[in-house]
Amino acid sequence: MTDSELMRSGDGSVESSEGWVARLLSPELIEYSSGCAACLVNVSYSPAQRARQIYATESTSELFPRLREHLRSAAPLFEGRYVVV
Repeated sequence: MTDSELMRSGDGSVESSEGWVARLLSPELIEYSSGCAACLVNVSYSPAQRARQIYATESTSELFPRLREHLRSAAPLFEGRYVVV
């Protein structure tokens, strides 16, 4: 696993030096893009955890083999409390 640098941009997106981006489109939706491919990831609020839950399962697609890992590393940089489930 390579270490990548993560940077939070002014719009709240998280960008990686590896080339992927996690962008909050709304409180219920994240756009994840890597290269020229992108996908949408659902988010919901859990009152019990007092956090927004990002529903990211490992993709079987070759386009997003590290989706869950990338979102887990980006979650602390989003505004508010996010956890990957």
